[in-house]
Amino acid sequence: MRPVQRVLRISLKALGWLTLALLVVVLAWVASNGPWADAAPQASPPALQQRPVTLAPAHNGFVALQAVSASDGPSWPQGPVWDCPVRREDCVGRWLADPAAVREAMQAAAPLGARCEQVAQAEGQEEVVAERPAEGPLANQPYVSLPMPSFRILGRCVTWFGLQAAVAATPVEAVAALARADRLARLALAGSRSLIGTQVSVAAVERAWLQAAGLAVTGRVDRRDLLGLLAPLPPAALSPRLWAPHEARFAREVTRDLVNPAVGCGSFMAAHVPRGWLDHLVCRYGVGLLPEQTAQDNDARWAARLALLPAEGPAACEQLDSPPWRETDRLWPSWRNTIGRWMLDVPGADWGVYAARQLDLELLRQTLSAQVLGQHPPGTVSLTRENGALRFAACRARRDPGQADATLRLPLI
Repeated sequence: MRPVQRVLRISLKALGWLTLALLVVVLAWVASNGPWADAAPQASPPALQQRPVTLAPAHNGFVALQAVSASDGPSWPQGPVWDCPVRREDCVGRWLADPAAVREAMQAAAPLGARCEQVAQAEGQEEVVAERPAEGPLANQPYVSLPMPSFRILGRCVTWFGLQAAVAATPVEAVAALARADRLARLALAGSRSLIGTQVSVAAVERAWLQAAGLAVTGRVDRRDLLGLLAPLPPAALSPRLWAPHEARFAREVTRDLVNPAVGCGSFMAAHVPRGWLDHLVCRYGVGLLPEQTAQDNDARWAARLALLPAEGPAACEQLDSPPWRETDRLWPSWRNTIGRWMLDVPGADWGVYAARQLDLELLRQTLSAQVLGQHPPGTVSLTRENGALRFAACRARRDPGQADATLRLPLI
């Protein structure tokens, strides 16, 4: 046999063995990633069970808030009075400098403001999360396309009460308006179920307090009156346990939709977007994504995060800057449930930033109370004088130095 023929024969044999080995690997991977390889269904752990809504709709302020902008076509006005960022600017000073503009803005929103007044008197608030009905036109819709509640209304109502306080005729009327803002925001936070609901409510409570502090600086209300607004929040309202069950459930619903023939991947994609081979692999053949295993892996990650938390109250800041709260990049794909794990291993995923904001809200409350009482702020808070105010920095600023949104402007009470 000639040398060239021998080399060719050896090469072809090696190529054949290589192809066979590759085929065996592919078949083994398919065997480990088809629908038949999925985990047996199991219930989510108790820590990830969502709290039921106990308030009847007629007594639920969350339901009433949804109706504030939903009927007869009114919409909130826009402009510098309504859209002033109280975390960064002296909004109260701007309002007091131009009371005519404030009254005009309030007049334009009077019908909606009247509804805010009604909602503020509700027995309580419990967020009603999206549910897929068992029958009807929404029964086969992707979970992400179900009607979601509006949260922007809460901040508008809190601003409405702040404007009321700014133009109030007496300090008593001003404090009463500030108390309505505080009560409304507190109830929203305590009744939150989702991450977005919690974060919007945290911002609403923060806004209510900063508006009150801004009025105290000007002498429109007595500094001591702030203490009534700065009572401790319910410990449960400061814990990520408030929203973690909903986020775990959201991931489960979306994952199962991907392999649900009644929903399918196509429901998540625009018709003109070309489908890649991964999409075909998952959507047509159900290979690579094990929905039940993905849900259980996701639940396990949430359970690991919650295990680091106290039974109630906010998380400790040092726990939020490393896994499992702040994920590190994973370099290698998983052999089993490859696409499911790839979906979970989002590079740079940072859940700790949301928990840190809840902690910062409690530190803000303690700092404002300390200012009123002439005491030192918590040791974990940094206060720096800046343009006639204070720059408040706490957990978020330590985790993410340089992020403008991690600090806020605090009036010099």
